Amino acid sequence: MNNQKFDRGVGLIYKYYKLNHSSPSYWRLILKPICASTEIELSNWIAEKPVKKNKPIAIFSSCQKFGQGQAGRTWYAPKGGVWVSAAIKRKGSCEHNSQLYGLAVALALVERIERIGVNVKIKWPNDLLVDGQKLAGILPRLIFRGGKLRLLRVGVGLNVLNNVPKDGISLKQIIGDKTMNINFWSSEVLCAIDRSLDLLDNKHFLCSQIEKRLWSRQYIDKKTRYQWDIKGIDSAGRLILFNDGQEKVLST
Repeated sequence: MNNQKFDRGVGLIYKYYKLNHSSPSYWRLILKPICASTEIELSNWIAEKPVKKNKPIAIFSSCQKFGQGQAGRTWYAPKGGVWVSAAIKRKGSCEHNSQLYGLAVALALVERIERIGVNVKIKWPNDLLVDGQKLAGILPRLIFRGGKLRLLRVGVGLNVLNNVPKDGISLKQIIGDKTMNINFWSSEVLCAIDRSLDLLDNKHFLCSQIEKRLWSRQYIDKKTRYQWDIKGIDSAGRLILFNDGQEKVLST
């Protein structure tokens, strides 16, 4: 493996970002060689220096000891993947929720990966799968104050060159060494986060595109093992389920 593909630097990330984005945002970036969790690092950064309008922030780490996944699970994050937590100052109403935002980031990242010919599916609410194996995971969080949206936060883990657990897959495994530059894929995640904001402003398009890329058309209740057909995604990003004349809406 070419060691240059592991060389990291915020300057290199930003260089690729500007090359691949027509109107780049003014991101403030930090790269850590190793950390416990980029989510913890991001919280500390925000506490010291609040996020400013039009100046989103992101913390990358070459590897994490205790990366955070959904439902408190640990995300395996060794050297060779994109591990990042980002925050964007954005005003909005309570109709936005972390579930919808996570789907917006998921779709935006799928769009970037589809450009290199990879068929990526979305496992609701916010995992990306290739051939049923996990390529990426997304951890969205919204910060409200006084009933108004103040901050969008998202953690993204993308398997690129790294070793993966048995249920995972990396871009290198899918397409070989082509475009396997860690700085390029770090910039692609930033571009996806930018794009997610536009998708939030067009919820009908967002939900319809998510529906087209769903990994499965069935949902199995983990407690009852009852199988539901997935009818679609509503405007809040919830699954619309149907079975035997019954319909229900599922939220994370």
